[in-house]
Amino acid sequence: MKNKGLFVLSFFALMLLALGLRTYHIGQFGLFGDEKQSLLLAVGNTNFGGMTDMLAPPKTFTPEDFWKSRGIKAWLDADARGDVSGNSLVHDMMLKLFAFLFGKEDGVIRSVSVLFNMLTLWLLFYWARKIRPQSRVFPIIILALAVIEPFFVIYSQQARNYTTSIFFTTASNFYFWSAMQAENQQKSTRKKWILWMLTSLAALFSTYLTALVFVGQLIFSLTQRNSWKFWQKHILSGILVIIPFASWMLWGPGQYFLAYQADAAKQYREFLEHSGPIAGWIEPATAGNLYKRTVSILSDQFLWTNDLYVRHGFKIGAICLLLFGVGVISWLKSLSKEVRSFYIFGIIQIAFPVLVLILSAINAGTTTGFFLRYASFGLPFGIFISVGLAEYAFQQAIWIRIVSSIFLFIQVNYLVQILLPLYSDKVQKYTFAHDRRSNPYIEIAHKIKQQYQVGDTVIYPSKMNNFLNSAHLQVRAADVSDAQLTNVYFEPTDLYVQKIDTLIQDSVLLKKKNGRRLLIFDFKKGKYRY
Repeated sequence: MKNKGLFVLSFFALMLLALGLRTYHIGQFGLFGDEKQSLLLAVGNTNFGGMTDMLAPPKTFTPEDFWKSRGIKAWLDADARGDVSGNSLVHDMMLKLFAFLFGKEDGVIRSVSVLFNMLTLWLLFYWARKIRPQSRVFPIIILALAVIEPFFVIYSQQARNYTTSIFFTTASNFYFWSAMQAENQQKSTRKKWILWMLTSLAALFSTYLTALVFVGQLIFSLTQRNSWKFWQKHILSGILVIIPFASWMLWGPGQYFLAYQADAAKQYREFLEHSGPIAGWIEPATAGNLYKRTVSILSDQFLWTNDLYVRHGFKIGAICLLLFGVGVISWLKSLSKEVRSFYIFGIIQIAFPVLVLILSAINAGTTTGFFLRYASFGLPFGIFISVGLAEYAFQQAIWIRIVSSIFLFIQVNYLVQILLPLYSDKVQKYTFAHDRRSNPYIEIAHKIKQQYQVGDTVIYPSKMNNFLNSAHLQVRAADVSDAQLTNVYFEPTDLYVQKIDTLIQDSVLLKKKNGRRLLIFDFKKGKYRY
């Protein structure tokens, strides 16, 4: 691609395509599961089950009570309690900013994920340019694969922290690699280490799991011949990152993390014992299940192997993964030591988190924490490795080039097919939610605004569902989540008197001042609680 104009046009065309893929129908289907937790944390300043003292019957409450300021400490506490896999402070702060600037619609809340994934695409393009300054084709191909990467597209349409953590870990890896390169060339590294510290801190406060990336960086450092000067800067920078994070974990809200992890592991084990496995989610950590999860996670990191285990079974998927590994080894041997080191870095960042997840699953006794989303920080390297192997294949004998071309064409076509169910909310990869309608809580709030009159009382159901027998849910007087999620869409100045009725499980009612009850919404035995 010698024409600079064509190069620039290709970049913007791909970025525009990426934006379209990530925003099409983004607000059409209601928030589900962890997305609702994100909304409550970031916008409502609470988490599921929070505010029970204020909302539980027989008390009545208003939107003013719900929105009453409880201080930054209370919000940080709620944020830390919101996710057993590690808080999403940076992501939640961005959600709060977007909601303040643009509103609380589902599309707005999810657009934070779009923003960070678009930044990741730009960063991968920029990194590719740094690796090969003279090439225009290489960064465009890297960008093109990132644009259609199913994990990136699907999670861009979810109000969850994964695209945020991937961006900051990718940035951390980039600045770490840049600092190492500059050190070897005896160039100034001060700015790079400062940016590494900032992006590393942001990554840690996106999810605690990103700590695996920094261990991976350390492992890679130990495989290289770095100067003592490099190690001094690395150690000092690492200490400056660890101090605020350790303070948060030991004395701040992060101290709840380990207790919640233990509670979660206990819940899943007890569920398995009493109710049996749920395929694809709650399963015992047997050798067979660990083998399947490992094949699926590693396969989905690369264009060459993505989804093959789904289409052809795990045995064929594992064989394809092994053949891919043989091809990668052959390709790496053909590279110079300097070029090869970058890909070794990538392999470490892909393999190490998977290894930790295997050990964690064995320790927990279940595979509930063994999914690609928990090892997704290596996906950018998977794209680089996929492109590198493709270049190598197209330098081989004509029959290898023909077979590789046909195979990659088929794979790209399948990747695009993976995206299609997302836009109609059919059964899709990486998530259990499907066949949703628009957000029911927005509809409930809208109907209340239309029909409420002074003297009326809004009555919420209390489903009291404790699917996993969670310890902190066993002592609650009522399930307050429906009331919480509706009040998010009210304003502090609204005067609607509300209460929860523990005898009602699915109906939101408007009790008129004359005693008559009107049905506002029916969740139909949980069908519309996604």
